[in-house]
Amino acid sequence: MAKDKPQEFEKYKELLKGQETGECQSCGGLLALEKVNLEDYRGGKLYMMENVPAYVCQECGELWVPEPITFEFEKMIQTAKTHELTRVRNRRKRNEK
Repeated sequence: MAKDKPQEFEKYKELLKGQETGECQSCGGLLALEKVNLEDYRGGKLYMMENVPAYVCQECGELWVPEPITFEFEKMIQTAKTHELTRVRNRRKRNEK
């Protein structure tokens, strides 16, 4: 599980310059840019990015993740997969040496 530092929000927010907030495609409510945590379960593992900007509907609460943030999240997951460790259990009993 990867954790991002709080200052990362500003870095990710830079990716969204020029994008409009617009309205929710589910209910038509106003979208506001907020800090959120993204989670994805793949192959029984949890991948998480904390404090990233995403649009949240002020009416229904629907979360809209901008494409640049989605790409960053996917890149983080792929990097984590290439660097993951596999646990190897020792078959000996604890009292054996």
